[in-house]
This record gives sequence, C-alpha cells and structure tokens, in this order.
Amino acid sequence: MMVSETIPWHDLKTAGELRRRASLSFDRLETEPYEPDTVFKAPDYEWPGDWEGRTILALVLLAQATQREPKHLTEIMKRLPNYLNEHGYFGPCHEAGTVDEQQLSGNSWFLRAMVEHYRWKRDDLSLSIVEQITRHLLLPASGHYREYPVLPEQRVFAGDAIGELQQERVGAWRLSTDIGCAFIMLDGATQAYQIVPRPELGELIDEMIAKFKTIDLAGLSFQTHATLSALRGVLRHYETTREQSLLRRAEEVFALYMNAGMTATYANYNWFGRPEWTESCAVVDSFIVAFSLWKHTGKAEYLNTAHHIYYNGLGYGQRPNGGFGCDVCTGANGETMLAPKSPELFEAFWCCTMRGGEGLARAVEYSYLVHEDQITVPFYTETRGRFSMEDGQLVIKQYTEYPYEGLVRLEVIESTIAKPVILRLFVPPWTEASSIGLRVDGEARSVVVRDGFVTLTAKLEAGCAIELTFGIVLRQEYASGAGGHSVHDAVSYRHGVLVLGIDNVESPLALERDAGIVALGGGAYTMAATGTKLTPINNLIDKPQEEAVRNRKQVLF
Repeated sequence: MMVSETIPWHDLKTAGELRRRASLSFDRLETEPYEPDTVFKAPDYEWPGDWEGRTILALVLLAQATQREPKHLTEIMKRLPNYLNEHGYFGPCHEAGTVDEQQLSGNSWFLRAMVEHYRWKRDDLSLSIVEQITRHLLLPASGHYREYPVLPEQRVFAGDAIGELQQERVGAWRLSTDIGCAFIMLDGATQAYQIVPRPELGELIDEMIAKFKTIDLAGLSFQTHATLSALRGVLRHYETTREQSLLRRAEEVFALYMNAGMTATYANYNWFGRPEWTESCAVVDSFIVAFSLWKHTGKAEYLNTAHHIYYNGLGYGQRPNGGFGCDVCTGANGETMLAPKSPELFEAFWCCTMRGGEGLARAVEYSYLVHEDQITVPFYTETRGRFSMEDGQLVIKQYTEYPYEGLVRLEVIESTIAKPVILRLFVPPWTEASSIGLRVDGEARSVVVRDGFVTLTAKLEAGCAIELTFGIVLRQEYASGAGGHSVHDAVSYRHGVLVLGIDNVESPLALERDAGIVALGGGAYTMAATGTKLTPINNLIDKPQEEAVRNRKQVLF
C-alpha cells in the first residue's frame, strides 16, 4: 500500500477533549518531581536515564503537539551534561563484558529523547549524545543479545511496579524482574539508526531482532511494556528497511498481546500470564503499535483497536492531575471491578505519567495523514490543519462530537488547490451501513465504505463544507477473554467505541425496545426497569482527585 505521512506538528492545532488531556499532561510534567532540581536521579538509581529520558521525551513531544513552550526544558538541557558519565550516558561504566538490562532500558528513553530533541531543535548537544550512547553503550552490547538469558530457571518471577535487578548475574547479564526490558532498547536503537546509520549499529539491531524473534514471550512471562516497546522498534526498523518479515513478526506478536496480554477494557497485563496490575506505559505502547500496524497494512481492524485502546484503556488511565497510573486487570482472575490498583499506584509518577505525555502527543499527531493528493482522517477531534499538496495548500477546520455522537464536519478555511482532492474518512466497523450519511455543501453524496473508510473526491475550495454522520447506539458485543485469565464468553455493553460495562453471557441485560432504555447523553444510559446505569469508563479526569482515589470503582460484571 502507498505510504502516507502525518502532517508537521506546526501545521496542526487541536481543541476539545484531546487538547484538554494533553494540556493536563503537560501541566503535570512541569511540576515537582519533573523540575530541574528534582528530575535528575542519584548516581545509584537502578534505572539510569529512565526518569530523565521519559521526562525530556514527553516534554519535547508535548511542546510540539500543543505548540506551547516548556517552562523547564531549556534549563534541564543546560544541566544535562553535568549528570552524564564520561562516555555521555546515564549510570556507571561497567566493566567490559557486563551488560545491565535496566541501564539499557533506561538509556533507551534517554536516547529517544535526544533523537526527538535533535529533530526538533537541530542542536549539536543532542546529536553528540546520540553518537556517544551509540558508540559507548550500545555497540559494546553487540554479541551479548545473542546470549540473552531466556530459560525460566534464569529469571526471577516476582517484582513490584518498579522493577529491580536480580542478585546474581547470568553470564554477561545483570537481569531485571521486568523480564525482557533489555529489548526496550530496540526502540531507542532503531530511532538512533535513522539519524546515525552506522553499519555496526545496524548489525546490532539485526542481532537484537533475531533474538527477540526466538523468545517464547508468554512462556517466559515477558513484561508487556518491554514487548510492545520492542515492537515499536521492530516497526520503526521496518519503516527504515522495508523488510517484510519485520512487519509479519510485528503482526504476530501484537496478536499474542491482544489474546494473552490485554484486559477486558483495553489496558494490559503487566506481565504475560501474570495479570497483577495494568501499566499505562504499555497502554501507550499498544496504542502506537496498533496505529502503526494499520498505517503499514491498511487493515481497518488495527485502527479500530487503536480507537478502543485510546478511548478506554488510555482514557481511564489518565488521572485528574494529568498523570497516569496503574489499575486492576479487569476481567482477569475473577476481577469484576474497574478501579485503580491501589492508592500507592493511583499515579505511577516514576514512569507512566511521562509515557502518557507521548501517548497524547501521538494522538494529536495521528489526526491526519497525507500522500500526494490524498488526505486521510483516521481519528476525529477538533483540529485546524494546514495541508501542503502537490499544487497548493489547504486549511481545514474539523468539528466533531465523536465518540459520543457520529458527527464530523470539515470546513475548508483556505485553499489554493486547483485539482480535486481525495478525502478518506474513517467509519468504525460497528457502524450500521444504513446510518452513514455524507454531504458536501448540503448535497448528499453516495457512500461506499472500503477498507474502513468513506472516500470522497472533490475540488475543495474555500467555504466548502463536508459532513459525515453515522449512528452510535447502545450495542452488545460478544467476546472471549485473553489467555485463560480474562473472562470468557462475556457480553460487553458499548456506546460505539466506549466500553460501558460487561456481563455474564448467561444473563445479559435486555436491549430490546421494551427494556426502557433512556439515553442520558455523553454515552451514558439508564435501564428504566431495573435502575441500572451504564456510563463510559474513560472519564476519570473529570473526578476530583480525592474522590477519584477513594471511590473511582465501576462494577462491570
């Protein structure tokens, strides 16, 4: 399929709920503990570069997504060199032949932060750090990934929300209870390779991917965050090399994740086979992977999955203060509630809060894709976008009531385009075909859905208005659970993409007309006969912080 690209950050302005969420995230990341005096961790911190890297990465991306200047980023970058070792990365310089997977994992986020900062500012410092990490931390790991310990007897199957190093070294490796976190570096290494394409770095990436392909991820209880971050690296390397086997492997691993690592509400199990809590870090990764798989395969089911992850798993994971936290694995091991895992994990400020920043920035970035004379709209949010086409430019303003109502309106504000433009608008697969309507300047147009999109070809002059409508009603969806842990043969209740509740298949709520269903707006319903209320799960940020900590539980079964 042809490759479309997102439009530049500076050509896109957002409003509405996405803007509010991104701004909340940005606000949180400009408070303690992300300020210059507190963002740098002590030399003995067991995740070198992790906190600093995630923070800088989120600030760099949110700054571009919101077009807002960060308060502290300039000062953080000014102080940064003082906290690096003599080789330009975080943590100790280990003796030759020793590899610390938590150091590799943490510095992967730092490496990515420097790549993104360089792409944004084109500064010498960021590029220099990318080169030093590549030379002094990454390349010395060559040959060791081939021997990464994957036998169950070599691993510790226990751990808290912050992973810890195992006591004993296995071969060259100092290992983590976050099993597989060494492969998070695939994400950083493949991004560095795009701006520092050294042949020996390419060989190391090939070694890492070759080993990753051989691992029994579920059998070894890999951390799902590590798995999905590695998948992001595999997909990025596919973008660089166009090696089809990488795309096939990414599809296989994501299918494993959906079947054996995803909760009933589109969050994650922290480890395969061990559904103890969710981790918004992994939910962000899953959202990005699902979108990337759709972009590269054209399979509408991946985009549909990305919508479900964003509006449910990621939506619930964001807290009223803008941060992100850990929840129970709803549907797993008899868990019938949706709630934060504990007051201590209500906000995982040491990892998930920073990763949430990238998730929301990517949601902004994914608003539009362009290829030659074609514009694709995969998500709906209030935006104003400028599009550079082959023969001119367009400025389009979007208004939408999605995901609560099926209404999308595009208005052409400016146009110097003479040729017709192909416009593709996503239609969710759960939409009844008879409910889809398309109008151009009030005139009805025929509707044909192909690969999940309605396509319109028209000359888009200033003042032109396009309106897409589709029905969103209360519906049931039957689905089996994941990997023997999640509920099987459940009935979920949904308002379009929004999960409202889940029930036993043997006694589901009646949705016939005589059930007395009353729509309350905002995706919520009341069953008049029983008084049962169904509400979307994605509105945790609307609750006062104290109330959210104490009482934000929703019965789903």
